[in-house]
Parts: sequence; C-alpha cells; structure tokens
Amino acid sequence: MRGAAVRILGCLFIGLALGIFFPRNPVVLGVAQSGTWFPKTIVTFATAVIFVLMSAALAKTLLTYRRSGRFLAYVIGMYVAMGFVSLLYVSAWIPTLTGLPMNRPEQPLPGLAGWLQGIATAFATVLTEQPLLQVLLAAFVVGAVTGLLRALHPVAHGLIRCAEWTLRGFSKLLWYYPIMIGCLAIFIPARFGMQGLAVYGRTTLNLAIVSVVWSAAMILLVRAVTMRTWEQIWKYFATVYAAGFGTGGSYETLPVNLVSAERDLGLRPEVARVSIVLGTVLNKNVATMAVLLVTVSTCALLDVPISMIEIGMLIPPVLLLGLESPGVPGGAGVFMSPVIASLLTVPDPGLFVTTFVTLYSGLIPMLATAGNTTDDGFVGAIINDRLMDWGAADATPLVLPRVADRVPYPLAVRVAAAGLLAVGLWMIVSPQARGGLPALQWLARSTFRGEALAGAAVLLVALTGLLGGRGERARSKPSSVEA
Repeated sequence: MRGAAVRILGCLFIGLALGIFFPRNPVVLGVAQSGTWFPKTIVTFATAVIFVLMSAALAKTLLTYRRSGRFLAYVIGMYVAMGFVSLLYVSAWIPTLTGLPMNRPEQPLPGLAGWLQGIATAFATVLTEQPLLQVLLAAFVVGAVTGLLRALHPVAHGLIRCAEWTLRGFSKLLWYYPIMIGCLAIFIPARFGMQGLAVYGRTTLNLAIVSVVWSAAMILLVRAVTMRTWEQIWKYFATVYAAGFGTGGSYETLPVNLVSAERDLGLRPEVARVSIVLGTVLNKNVATMAVLLVTVSTCALLDVPISMIEIGMLIPPVLLLGLESPGVPGGAGVFMSPVIASLLTVPDPGLFVTTFVTLYSGLIPMLATAGNTTDDGFVGAIINDRLMDWGAADATPLVLPRVADRVPYPLAVRVAAAGLLAVGLWMIVSPQARGGLPALQWLARSTFRGEALAGAAVLLVALTGLLGGRGERARSKPSSVEA
C-alpha cells in the first residue's frame, strides 16, 4: 500500500517536472496525450461497466439478504443520506475556500421554486440525454428484478460473475494508474503554466481541509451515538484510512476494511460484510466532495463561467453519480466528468474532461478513498448499535442460493439471444461513445434518445434467453429395491 502511494506520487512529480521544463517538446506532449487514452476508453465503455456492476451488486444483495429488508433499507438509506449531507457540507465550504460567488452579475438569484425548477430541468436533461444515468436507472431495475424473481436467478448469477470478472480486470490494470497520472500531470504546467500548478495545489489543499474536518466529525458522531470505544474507533480509522490513502481505490481497500471492521471496530460479521461491501459500490461521499471542488478549479482554468447556482444544480446529479462510480483509483473523476461537462454545457467537453481528470489525480483520489472507506465502517457501527434489533429473526443473513437446474431454451433461441446480446451492448455503449475515445466516436453517429435504456431492456431479454430456461429439471428419484 505504501509502495502504491510512492509510485503515484513519484509519477505525479515526474510528470509535473516534465511539463515545467519541456512544455513544448513534441515527445513530452505525445507522452502526455497517451495518458488520455485509458480514461477516454473507460468513458466510452462506462455505460456497460456501470450496468454490470450496479445490477450485479443489487441482485447479489437481494439474493443473499432477502430476509433482511429493513437492514438493507437502513444501509442504502444511510449511504444516500450521507452522500446528500456531504454535498451540502462541501457546498458550504466552497465560497470560503475558492471565492466562488453566489451568482454571476447577469444571473439573478433564484428563489426556492426557481432552484427546484432548475434541478428538475437538469434532471430531465440528464435523464434524456445522459446514457450514464439512463443505464444507472436501468441497472437498479434489472438488479431488483433478477434478484427477486426466482425464474431470473440464473441471470442474476450471470451478472454477478460478469461483475467479478470486470473488477478482476480493473485490479490487473492498476499498475498503469501511476503511469497515467504521470502522463496527465504533464498537461498541468504545459497547458496552464504556473497557474495550473497553483490551482492543482490549492484544490488538493482544499480537499484535505474539507475531508479531514469531515472525518473528525464522523469520529465524534460514532463515539456519541454508538457503543464503540475511543480505542476501537481509532484502531479502525488509523488502519483503514492508511490503507485507503495508500491504494487510492475502494475495491483495493475492501479486504483490509472488512477485517478491521470486525477485528478493530467490533462489528458483527453480517453487518461489516453488507455495510462495507455495499458501501464499496455505493458510497463515494468524499469523492463527490472532491468532484465539486475539482469542478470549480477546472472551470477556473478553462474560463467556464460558474457560480454557486450551478453548484446547487449539480448536487442531485452528482449524488446519483456517486452511487455508481466504480471504486477504482480516480474512478469518480473519470466517470463523473463527462456528465458535469454536459450539465454545464461547456464549449469543449473533451478538453474539460481531460483537464478534470488531470486535476482529479495524485493526492485527491487518495484523500477521497481514505474518507470513503472509513465512512463505510462508521455507517456499519451506527446500524449495528442503533438501528437494528439483532434478536429478530430477520436479521440473520442468508447464504447465496444456488441456481436452480433449469431446462435451457432451444438452441435457436440461445443463438438469437447471443445476437441480441451484441445488439444490446451496442445500444448501451454507442450513445456514450461521443464523449470517449476519439477513435471510437463513430459508434455514436446514429443514436436515438433513450437508446441506452432500450439497450438495457434488450440485454435483459438476451441474458434471459442465454441463461434462463423453461422450468427446473426433473430430479431423478432413487429406485427402490425390493427385498
């Protein structure tokens, strides 16, 4: 974990030095440009990744803990509420830390009705035009349907396997993350000179102030409302905060977090496993704080007009995006920046995304991950001690049920389903491709409104045809031998 932090910081400083001393060198600029390929490729296929991860997480939770509906409602509700409070909290800091005005001179301050109308308009625009959020909504529906309907349990298990393969693939690419950060860091001084370095340093310092104060408040809250001792809280916080800071990714911190939550924080195993595993997927509250701070900094560098009115409009969409951003280093910056660019109607979305990802690097994802992961355990402590009656029968977790041995559909149906699977993936990916890798933007030439939602429906049908069946196989009965 320490080695990962050293590599990230080392590559960051090397990239900044190359940008300072060789700002016009074509080879150095080519290296910097290569750093944009990976995040833009992730952006291109973000919708497919999000669909698999979110639907699988929800389906697995429903399959494993269906008797603990109240427990799941508390966990998910706590993460949503904490995400909303986090964004209000950082918004209160932004005018003081950045000097951002409440409104621009030509922009009147809206009343409550105007603010709500603006949020509704932003949501309507995002939901109809942003495939990321369309797929997020579809993933919730598909995850719930496949987790609750017995006939679709084979589809749920298929999604869970796909999610595990996806996360395993991300873990194998972590070696490249420090290199990518070093490449992108070249752009900060090369494009923006010393102003860019100053903005990056100020943004990092702002997040450090905001996140450390937030963590201190969470520690005091947990001590006040739970039965955890100072020793338990501190042992857990010190262990997991260091691990999160070192790896910069929630998924990489997950094993340490699980062990420390049970051993140091003293949580029940079923609480730790649900709260922390679900939090790894859903909880990016400190990362969303960083997103708003980086948004202000990116707009300042690119001369994009912004005020606290726009920040207020961004709170609900960023809250939703925080529920689906993957817990990999820098994931929040990569996945949220295209939506932020669309909401702010920036003149050059591509430049906005690369600048945003560059600023959202180095220490910023490390601070965000450290705060995200420790909050997962703190939420578990509150639920463990205050919200659940552990004498109730419905508090007992279930083992992930086995898939019923179903009679597969005929070969012709499965072949057609395989073709539909390719069509569904195309429909999900193509609308998002317009903001991704330039070499793949041709995928978005002929798309229609709501295509990502339609693609998710096609995927569900295709997966049902491939993995489902027409009832369970008849079990052979043992023959009786007469004496």
